[in-house]
Amino acid sequence: MNEKDIKERSEEIVEALTDLSLGKEPHLLSNDIFRKLGKHPNFEQIKNAYIGYLQTFDGKIDSPEEIKMLFDFRMKITALLD
Repeated sequence: MNEKDIKERSEEIVEALTDLSLGKEPHLLSNDIFRKLGKHPNFEQIKNAYIGYLQTFDGKIDSPEEIKMLFDFRMKITALLD
């Protein structure tokens, strides 16, 4: 998986997690990640990774360290889903 694929997949994971947390339910036409995330064996780890990332996020990404933290977060949740 290249960097672009990781970015896109992690965004789908975050969107699915957000939708689930807002009470939306997947349906037949929902994307694969949204349909499977709530029942995934690593759901708690994915959720906690997102919580941990948000707790350190200060509203902007403008330093190399912040870019690395974002990339590491994306890698982690993508690996946990696969």
